[in-house]
Amino acid sequence: MITSRHCRSAGAALAVLLAAGCASTPSEEPAPAPAESSAPARVAPSGGAQPPAQTTAQGAAAPATAAAGSTTAPADMTAVAAAPVIPARAASQFSQALALLAAGKTQDAELELKTLVVAFPDFPAPHVNLGLIELRSSRFADAEQEFKAALAASPQDVHALNGLGLVYRRTGRFQDAEKAYTNALATDPANLTANRNLAVLYDLYLQAPEKALPLYQKYQELSGGTDKQVAEWIKDASRRAGASQKPAEGSAP
Repeated sequence: MITSRHCRSAGAALAVLLAAGCASTPSEEPAPAPAESSAPARVAPSGGAQPPAQTTAQGAAAPATAAAGSTTAPADMTAVAAAPVIPARAASQFSQALALLAAGKTQDAELELKTLVVAFPDFPAPHVNLGLIELRSSRFADAEQEFKAALAASPQDVHALNGLGLVYRRTGRFQDAEKAYTNALATDPANLTANRNLAVLYDLYLQAPEKALPLYQKYQELSGGTDKQVAEWIKDASRRAGASQKPAEGSAP
């Protein structure tokens, strides 16, 4: 069944760092699966009784990012739509889909998830995972549709926002990617994935190292300062940001 542990660990799949590539070239985090959505479902008791309605989400804050070695702090969770109530059998089916994804049985997991989104369209986690599956296969239009469906059910789902940002960045929609990452950080300012990916977007794609620099620094602070690659990116972005702020030679003081 879906537990608070599931919700807290939701971001682990999205927090795996990309190890390949030149250390001097910033790279965004990839989008592996499975991911357990940051917006939890409230599981109905097996007896069929529904739990009382809630006025705030219980897991809208960012989860523990095990791969990066840090735990993010909760964001403001007020004025968020209540999580959907999911029958225990659906929660069990979702857990089974995650296990299939973890075992590399993507097609079987996809069938389970598609069954869930038909039966429970307000349950964002299956949509998030379907979006990740589509994203990994470069089916960007389908991935966008799934992430948007997750956000329709839970507008502050950080993992759906991060996934949407990746879709937009990879399809050249840089302003839309910026908005998606910014919205993720508005929900959870300490989210490692959003801090890093927005920094890379500013640095490489929007040519704004002065905007990338504080995000790299925030990422490094949150991750404990152990990422040597990001430390090099900070040095490079700082140098380029300083150069861009110097007056052009021969210009008026």
